Amino acid sequence: MKYPENPPLKCDIVMKGGITSGVIYPRAICELAKSYRLASVGGSSAGAIAAAGAAAAEFGRITGGFEILEELPAAITEKSPAGDSVLFRLFQPTKRAYPLYRALTAGMSKRAKAPRIIGALLVGFWLPALGGASPGILLILLSRFGHGPAVWAAGAGGLVVAVVGAAVCVAWAALARLAGAASAGFGLCTGMPGVGAKGAVALAPFLHQQFQTMSGQPNGKVLTFGDLRAKDIDLRVMTTNLTRRQPMPMPWATKEYFFEPAEMRALFPEDVVQWMEDHPPPLTPGPDGKPPSDIVTRAQKLLRAQAGSKRPWPAPDDVPVIVATRMSLSFPLLITAVALYAVDYSLVANQKASAAAQKWLRDNPNRPAAEGARDLSDIPLIFDRNWFSDGGICANLPVHFFDTPLPGRPTYAIDLEEFPPDRTKSKHEPDNCYLPTNNGEGLLRPWTRLQTSSATTVAGIKALGSFLSQIVNTARGWLDAAQLVTPGYRDRVVTVYHDNTEGGMNLTMPAEVVTELADRGQAAAAKLVQKFVGTVGDKPEGWGWNNQRWIRFRTSTAGLNTWLAKFNENYHAAASGAALPYADLAGLNASAPLPSYPPGDRAAVNNLTSSLLDLATAWGPNNALSVDPPKPPPQLRLMPDDGADRNPLASPTPEP
Repeated sequence: MKYPENPPLKCDIVMKGGITSGVIYPRAICELAKSYRLASVGGSSAGAIAAAGAAAAEFGRITGGFEILEELPAAITEKSPAGDSVLFRLFQPTKRAYPLYRALTAGMSKRAKAPRIIGALLVGFWLPALGGASPGILLILLSRFGHGPAVWAAGAGGLVVAVVGAAVCVAWAALARLAGAASAGFGLCTGMPGVGAKGAVALAPFLHQQFQTMSGQPNGKVLTFGDLRAKDIDLRVMTTNLTRRQPMPMPWATKEYFFEPAEMRALFPEDVVQWMEDHPPPLTPGPDGKPPSDIVTRAQKLLRAQAGSKRPWPAPDDVPVIVATRMSLSFPLLITAVALYAVDYSLVANQKASAAAQKWLRDNPNRPAAEGARDLSDIPLIFDRNWFSDGGICANLPVHFFDTPLPGRPTYAIDLEEFPPDRTKSKHEPDNCYLPTNNGEGLLRPWTRLQTSSATTVAGIKALGSFLSQIVNTARGWLDAAQLVTPGYRDRVVTVYHDNTEGGMNLTMPAEVVTELADRGQAAAAKLVQKFVGTVGDKPEGWGWNNQRWIRFRTSTAGLNTWLAKFNENYHAAASGAALPYADLAGLNASAPLPSYPPGDRAAVNNLTSSLLDLATAWGPNNALSVDPPKPPPQLRLMPDDGADRNPLASPTPEP
C-alpha cells in the first residue's frame, strides 16, 4: 500500500507561508506520509493551508485522503468554468475592487506588463479616464478650425493635456478605490464568490470542500479541531491580531472573542457559520474544574446578552478547520482580514460598564441576563473589532510549534527561499533543495544584497523600494532566520528554492511550473526521510534522528547550564538599594515574609530554592555538558507566551 494504514513512525511538520508557493507542499506531505503518521502539523498563511490539508488527509488516511492531496497540484491547474486555471480563479475580487484586481493581475507571468497594467486601469476606470482626457480632446477638436502652425501646436498641446488629464484622474480614482478597501476588510478578495467568477469556485468554498473530502466526510459534519484531536492529530496555525499587535496560534483557549454571523457569512460557506452559531463554548468552569458558581455563570450569561447579535467564539474543539485556515491566510490587501470582537477593559468606559454590570448582578439575583442587558443599555460595554490578518506577518515559519526540550519524534520544517545569487535552478529537482547532512553545515545562510544604484531616477526609486522592502522583511523574519541556523533546528529544516516566476503572487503559473514545484517539494521531503530513516553517506541507518536527539540534548543542557550560572551569580549578588537580598526571600534559613506565597509554604520554598542552588553549583562553569556546545550556542530566556506551546484545552481563560 502506498500510504500504510498504521505507519510505525510518527513525525511533526511545520510549513512556511508563500501564497502560491504552497503548491510545493502537497506531495512533500504525501512523501512523509509514506513513512510517518503525521502527529502534529502547523504553519502560517499558505503553510496553514498545507497544514490543514495534511491534517485532513491524515484524518482520512484509510479513505484515500493522501491520494486526494497528492493530486491537488494537478487539480488546481485544470481549466475553471471561466477559462483560466482553477488556481487563478480562486481569488475573486469584490465588485468595488474588481478594477484594481484586474490591474494587479494584469500581465502576471507575461511580458509587456506595463502596457497590460495601463490597459487594465483604463478599462476599469474608463469614466475618470474620459473625464480627465476631455479638455485635451476638446482642444484637439477646436484645433481643426485653426490655420497654419497653430493647428499643430494646439493639436499637440491637446494630446498632452488629454494624456496627463487621463493619467491623473485614473490614478486618483484608483487611489480612492484602494482607500475604500479599509471599509471592506482591508482587502480586494473575501475568499468567497466575487465578480468575474463565471461559475468558478472561490478560495474558501474550495478549501472547505477539499478538507471535507480529504477527511472522508464530503457531505458530513464540518471538520473541526476536535475531530482531529479525537484521532490524536494536533493542528495549529498562526494568525496575527493586528489590533493587539501580536501573533496568535489557533485554536486558542480564551473565551473573550465574539463574532458577527452576518460578517462571517461574507467570508465562509453557510454550513460553517451555522455550525459556529450552534456551538457556543460551555460556561467557564471554576479553577478546580468544577461547575462555575452561580454568580460566575450569571456574569457570563450577562456578557453574552450585552453582546447583542454577536455570538461567542466556539471552544477550541468546535472551531472549524477552514475558519482557522482562512484567518491565517489573509495576505494583506489581496485577501480581506477577519474581524472578531472583544471588550477592551483598559478603557475607562468599559471599566465603569463592567462595575455597573457587577452591581446589577448583586442587586438582581433572580432576573434573567436579557433584562440586565436592557437595564444596562445606558452604560454599554464597547465590543471593539479585533482585526486578524496573515499569520506570516509575525511568524511565517513557526518552527517552534510542537517543540520540547527533548523531542520524542522529529519535528520537520519546510522553508521557502529564492535561489541564492550563485545557485542556478537545476532540472534535477533534488538539487533545488537544501538539507544539512553534517552538524557543521547550515551555519551560513544566503545574504540579501541591496541595490544602491541611482544613476537614473527609475534605478534610484527601485533601490529605495528594495531598501524599504528589506526593512519590512527583516522586521517580520529575523526570528525565523535566526532559528534556521540554531543547532537542533537547522538539521531538520529543509529549504526549497524557487525563482521569481514560481510561487508568490504568480497566480497564472502554467501547469508545468506547478508540477515542477510539486515535484520539488516531494524531493525535499525525500531528503528528510533519507536522513532520518535511511542512510546518508557512510552513516548508519537512522543516523539523522539519533543525531538530532543528541544535538537537542546538548543544546538544552548547554542552555540550562548558562541559565543556572546566571541564576546562581545574581542570587548571591548584593541587592541594589534597600531591596531584600534573595537569600532572605528564599533559600536555606530564609525567613522574610513571602510576598506571594502562603506562610505555610515557607519550608517548601526554602528547600526547593536550596536544591536549585546546589544544582547550579554542581554544574559549574566547566562541566562536561557545557564544554564546546553546539554552535551557535543557544540561550534560555523567559519569553512572552504566544500560546504555541500551550494545550488550548488545558487552561481555559475565564471571561472578564
